[in-house]
Amino acid sequence: MSLVTRHPDYETIHRRLGHISDEAMRHISDNVKGTEKICFPNKKHIYCSCTLGKLHQHSFPENPKHSSKTLGLIHLDLLELPTLSYSKYKWVITFLDNYSSYCRVAFLRKKSDAAEAIKAVFQLWSNTTSHSVKHLHTDNGGEYMTLELQSFLHEQGIVHKTSTLHVHQ
Repeated sequence: MSLVTRHPDYETIHRRLGHISDEAMRHISDNVKGTEKICFPNKKHIYCSCTLGKLHQHSFPENPKHSSKTLGLIHLDLLELPTLSYSKYKWVITFLDNYSSYCRVAFLRKKSDAAEAIKAVFQLWSNTTSHSVKHLHTDNGGEYMTLELQSFLHEQGIVHKTSTLHVHQ
């Protein structure tokens, strides 16, 4: 019985290495011991993932609708900490004033505590400044869509705007 060692062809290497570019593949034989020169085909199969990965997303234009007053527009975001803090906090909610770029954070033990934290911070701002929040901008996260928070926003006259799903800017 004879075993024949067959070297992977271009397509196999391209797929196994995550659809890397031809330029990167040209360097493999020079930089990896024990590999042979890769034969590049004249006509290559075009993978959908390759095409999509090479497309560039244009950045959004500057927003001319910058808030003209303190607390006119507040951006909120909630993120999970990678590890539990010493004080047993697992979540952080950030508040960013669009006008002044003032940022405040609140630490949460549970994601469901977000509504209470938002209400507390908005009340604090209302009591310590002569301004109140007019517009709130969040992603479409469920923590911002609770009946409790939506009722509070409605009572306070705060307009809640949300981002489009799966848009990272």
